[in-house]
Amino acid sequence: MQRPASTYTDRDDGLHPLSNSDYSEWWYLDGRFDNGYSCVLTWHWLNQFIKPHIPTIQIFIYTPEGKRYVGMEAIDPKNCHASETICDVKMGSSYLKQEGTIYKMAMHSKGIGCELTFEGTVPGWKHGDGLMVPAGTNNTIAGWIIACPRAKVSGKLFIKDKVIEVQGNGYHDHNWGNTDLYDLFKGWYWGRLNDPKYTIIYSNTQLLDESWLPSLYIADDKSTLLATYQYSFTVEKEDTEPQTGDTYPKIISLKYDGNDLQLNCRLETKSIAEHNPLPKLNEFKMFNWRFLANYEGDITIDGKREFIKGETISERFIFR
Repeated sequence: MQRPASTYTDRDDGLHPLSNSDYSEWWYLDGRFDNGYSCVLTWHWLNQFIKPHIPTIQIFIYTPEGKRYVGMEAIDPKNCHASETICDVKMGSSYLKQEGTIYKMAMHSKGIGCELTFEGTVPGWKHGDGLMVPAGTNNTIAGWIIACPRAKVSGKLFIKDKVIEVQGNGYHDHNWGNTDLYDLFKGWYWGRLNDPKYTIIYSNTQLLDESWLPSLYIADDKSTLLATYQYSFTVEKEDTEPQTGDTYPKIISLKYDGNDLQLNCRLETKSIAEHNPLPKLNEFKMFNWRFLANYEGDITIDGKREFIKGETISERFIFR
């Protein structure tokens, strides 16, 4: 099959400074490790979910037993530095730095930390010009690029006095914009599947007019196989969180039927890692859900069918 060409460059993962008060930007990384640990890390150059937007770092570590450790703190803007030509971010003592296909990072906060190396195994990707909303729409900028769709990850996690050696797989993307998310979107679904051979990244974003922006990316161990806005995303079953009564996606299906590639995949939530109300910025009830999920399905390329199965991280944001 013919593979799509990427227009992504290292510049896309650099800082995108904007001058208005609603400007925000963040670098996101996550890792799932062979010993059952996982982590999520965010460098918020200006935090979208705090008014006024200020620099913060956030770190989440999840243990195999289901325990959750969180570190968050604000960083003095005087101690924040970032390149506009490549991913090279330093916020206080925490940093994220690209060196070729390798990303080196360290983040510590509130007695926990990560010191990891992400070695990219699939080239970076952006859809079109990297903007989620078409350029020129009410002067809105909402950028999203996938700098590292898949990576081999190794290093150390720190939980109080405990040091845990880890290795596994990871992911890194980058968002920026000049508009608060609740003024653009009602919410979104997102997840990434790092199967032993295939990488699948999906999203489905709801606009204020109730329409949806679906996005699906598939790569193998060589390069991108598919990047499309045309696929089927379905919440097959919802469940209720018993303490709050809020509903969340229990089973999601992803389907794509092209000439050279077909995908059928189901994700089933096995545990809720995060269910947090976002800071009260407006009259809307805003929530961040993060899930650990099992996935299972099949992918067919040029008539050859292969089965996929594993565990993954997924999320659901609700802005309105």
